[in-house]
Amino acid sequence: MNHPLNNPQNHVSVAVWCGAAICLLYTACTSVPRIYTDKLPPGSHRLAQVMVLGTRKELVETKDAHDILSRAGIPDAEIRDGSVVLARIYCCGGWAEKPTAPAIYVPPGINVERGDIVELRVGHPPKKGARGELNTVIRVRQKADDQNGSCRWDPPNERLWMRILYADWMPQEGWVYKGGISKAWYKPPTNKP
Repeated sequence: MNHPLNNPQNHVSVAVWCGAAICLLYTACTSVPRIYTDKLPPGSHRLAQVMVLGTRKELVETKDAHDILSRAGIPDAEIRDGSVVLARIYCCGGWAEKPTAPAIYVPPGINVERGDIVELRVGHPPKKGARGELNTVIRVRQKADDQNGSCRWDPPNERLWMRILYADWMPQEGWVYKGGISKAWYKPPTNKP
């Protein structure tokens, strides 16, 4: 697959996207940190392309970011470079790409790089004293340098904005298409939180 990150027209700098620690805290039109939120039901799975890897320094020195991770049960020893990433769910450019980008927790043992396509489980904010669930990487579905991978931005017209990730294996694995303004291919939750 010719990744949009390899196209100079679509190159996005870290400075443009902002630090992952800062993006943990702000989501357009809501006060809920973006590491908890998505337009899909909690527990759903979706694909996203990693754009920014937060550093340990950012995550520890930004008190609110560190507090969010701590409240979610992430011990300080597990907060490392790349523990939180910012990823895009729409490609490439346009008004929706950055504001809809989820922040995602990357558990120990999963290593991601910029441009990787990851499968994430959608989180939810804390409710009535119960701990929330962070958006969490489940696995890397396609490495950034995999030119023959099955994941692609759809529709294939590179001039369009708000293209979504798709792979031919999705329908067979139980993924469904959601249309409308927040379109997505996603795998519905098997049990509700």
